[in-house]
Amino acid sequence: MTLTRNMLLVASGVLAISLSGCGRSASTSAGGASPSATPATGIPNACDVLTEVIAKKYLGAGAQLRRKAQPNPRMTQCQWGSDRGVITVMVGPWDMIHTGSMADKPQTGLGDEAYSGAGGIDVRKGDRGINIDMIVEAGEFWGKAADDEEAKTLAAENKVAPDLVARL
Repeated sequence: MTLTRNMLLVASGVLAISLSGCGRSASTSAGGASPSATPATGIPNACDVLTEVIAKKYLGAGAQLRRKAQPNPRMTQCQWGSDRGVITVMVGPWDMIHTGSMADKPQTGLGDEAYSGAGGIDVRKGDRGINIDMIVEAGEFWGKAADDEEAKTLAAENKVAPDLVARL
């Protein structure tokens, strides 16, 4: 299951990079300029949600901004990483963030509704949505080790989610 999740993360990164030419895109260093303007939807920029302070809280002082993108006019993406892991968030309208899958599992206590699946946790707050995807360890895991790794990742996503959802 973790192998599938890692493949989805790579695919989403490739998609985000390939689509970045279709909309506005801004890039900045972790200590650089302020975040780009919010999309026309009035939904906050993903890097205004996943701030440097929040990234360093969960990833340690070595966390660095790795990606700040706007893959389309209605969604933004932000990624911070360190040797302790990676946090990637995508922010946009709920109907674009959560497309639904039979494998999605409802999560309680986050926003108006939330679901976990192979691509992380999707959380709705009003008409806004956020996808939170974390990597806490790299490698290939099979059987019980894969299940344990998936549980560890979900626990990490649930831990960071309240801080992020509060900023939507």
